Amino acid sequence: MLNSHSDMVQPIPKPKTKKKRARKNPRPTADDICRYCGRPYAQTHEVFEGNGRRQISIKYGMQVKLCYLCHRDIQTHPLQGRDLALKKEFQAKFEETYSREEFIKNFGRNYL
Repeated sequence: MLNSHSDMVQPIPKPKTKKKRARKNPRPTADDICRYCGRPYAQTHEVFEGNGRRQISIKYGMQVKLCYLCHRDIQTHPLQGRDLALKKEFQAKFEETYSREEFIKNFGRNYL
């Protein structure tokens, strides 16, 4: 008999906060083409990641569009092949406007 309050099942409370998508990082569309293989629906990849460097990459526009497979490849093999080439390319672009000392101050090391 389920007449007493102790026999009733208590509902599980919902979490108070929901995860929100970044507003400046919209959902990929068919117009977002991968830089390397040309697949649609490419994700935004920040060239310099980790320890606050991701936000600095966004600030200076150091982002590229990569499909899931190319993005995964870069993340599993950091500082090799494509990842190192991207870091060198964007450091050279940064140094066209700013100094190398400014780059090292922001990103922690020299890739050239």
